[in-house]
Amino acid sequence: MAEEKEVAEETQPAEEEPQAADASTVREIEEEKAPARAPAAKSVEAADIPPAEKAETPPAREVRTATATPVADELAPPLDAEPEEPFPPLAELRGQTDIYYYGTGRRKTASAQVRLYPSKEPAIVVNDLRVDEYFPRPADIRLLKTPLQVTATEDMFRITVKVRGGGISGQAGAIRHGIARALTKANPELRRTLRREGSLTRDPRMKERKKPGLKRARKAPQYTKR
Repeated sequence: MAEEKEVAEETQPAEEEPQAADASTVREIEEEKAPARAPAAKSVEAADIPPAEKAETPPAREVRTATATPVADELAPPLDAEPEEPFPPLAELRGQTDIYYYGTGRRKTASAQVRLYPSKEPAIVVNDLRVDEYFPRPADIRLLKTPLQVTATEDMFRITVKVRGGGISGQAGAIRHGIARALTKANPELRRTLRREGSLTRDPRMKERKKPGLKRARKAPQYTKR
């Protein structure tokens, strides 16, 4: 009996050892297989997107600069643009009846259309009459000649005027304004002198309309308390 027990004890651990060895080997095989699968998945993801397609897509900054360059080219002035021709000197224009400088003047309700013809025989004609025949008062003649006297061009032009509307003083102021504007077209350098003298400024003073309840624009009837 004792011999049988010893034989049984020797056989039991011998049977358990291969079972433990089998479990450990299975775990080692599973652990070796598990990390081997992860890099395989990464390689598949990288293989789906080829590197050639990534290089073809341009970045966002390059697209913005490419769209902005044609706009700058459109705004740039053309290289073949010709410069504007300056006004010819007044000495060369004398004797040419087809060249004149035009200016429109206004004062109160009067409007004057003035033309300056460069000529060696200066004269001022207002509505087909000489200036001293149209304006009986010397003060009005001095007023309309002010731009010519300030710029020293009184003996350089033959002036024709068509004026309508307003009274005598209003028409004289309109002619003065029109002569000053025409002189700036003949010689732009005279603008500062005429501006300082006041001939280029449109006089805004006009007679107001009659108001209801008043005798005139502002005069009211006498107030009586009782």
